Amino acid sequence: MKKTIVGSVGIFFISACAHWVDSNAKPEQFKEQLTGEHAVLANCVTHKLQSDGRSIMRPLQFRNRQYSDIEASEIHAYDTRYLQNAIATYAPSNPDAIFIYAHTDPEIQSSAQRKDNDKTAYAFALLLQKIDGHTVQASLRGDSFIGNMAWKILQSCVAAGYEP
Repeated sequence: MKKTIVGSVGIFFISACAHWVDSNAKPEQFKEQLTGEHAVLANCVTHKLQSDGRSIMRPLQFRNRQYSDIEASEIHAYDTRYLQNAIATYAPSNPDAIFIYAHTDPEIQSSAQRKDNDKTAYAFALLLQKIDGHTVQASLRGDSFIGNMAWKILQSCVAAGYEP
């Protein structure tokens, strides 16, 4: 009996370790080629996300980054509830909070700095990489619910035909 229990527990742990998923790894939700210029689409998406009044978007802070060396733009949606050094006075969960909205101007970075942007907890990351003068490869990874809302916003920016 004792050997059976020990054996069962051992099999359970081996199975659990074999199926261990990295909690920091975010699955890719969408990937598609779209018409548009990466910087223009990223600005459009960022502006629409920041003006979205839904309560689920309230704790999110959006960062628009451009990587000129790989001709790409990336938008990260950071959840302020999980950011380090967050002060309750400024927390979106506080109804009396004083909101400090991040600027929407893109941050210019190198592609080498890109991996550092994933170290903080984020809801989604939307990468728009130039294929040619009129086409981008769009890929979104992260939370499926909020990511789906961001993907629909991207689709609306493409449909509106934003031009540089």
